[in-house]
Amino acid sequence: MRKILFTLIAFAVGIGTGLAVGWYAWPVTYTESAPSRMRQDWKDEAIWMAAQAFAYDRDLEAAQVRLRPLGSEDLGELVLRRTEKAVAQNLPVPHITSLARLAAALGAHSERTDPYLNP
Repeated sequence: MRKILFTLIAFAVGIGTGLAVGWYAWPVTYTESAPSRMRQDWKDEAIWMAAQAFAYDRDLEAAQVRLRPLGSEDLGELVLRRTEKAVAQNLPVPHITSLARLAAALGAHSERTDPYLNP
């Protein structure tokens, strides 16, 4: 019985010490990171949000400002790749349409995405 009690106390002290060290002594500090270093799924989400905003306000300049931090030289190609990926994933037509229209506004289109420009 004594061994079990000692083990439980040691476990509780270990957990408490670990939490105290992690939260107070050496907490994690986050630094700002460039959006171009995001995982691809987060980049895809950022492209989708830019396409949604473009569908709402039709402000191409603002869309370019939103997309530039993603680290691509050719923004149209960036959005076109995301649009083609959306077509391959069978995403809803309004989703693909927003992406295709932004890609076209940025000067990029393909045969796979052209049908979505005028649904």
